[in-house]
Amino acid sequence: MFRLALALGLPVRELLARMGSDELTEWMAFYQLEPFGDFRADLRSAIVASTLANAHRSKEGKPFTPEDFMPFVDKNHHKDHHKPHRSDQPKASEADAARLNIARFKAMFAHRVKR
Repeated sequence: MFRLALALGLPVRELLARMGSDELTEWMAFYQLEPFGDFRADLRSAIVASTLANAHRSKEGKPFTPEDFMPFVDKNHHKDHHKPHRSDQPKASEADAARLNIARFKAMFAHRVKR
């Protein structure tokens, strides 16, 4: 419901006031067929990134997947591919989180890229 409100540029309360449950149900079904919003845009970028990385990986390296470039997606739950993975760990500062993501990214791909 929040994704739909965001996509339509409406507050959730206004969306609920203006839309009946039948139409909301239809939107939910449509989203299952054709996801929209930030996840879809991130997926498009991840496809391009994985294609580029695969073009430059070593022959021995495991092929990259789009999910490799979407660290917020829980790879163990493919059914819920559009739901970000939530961690119970306390939040780090944005700078610390960025440094940690860069370190993880480098470690994850170091052995699979041509030198």
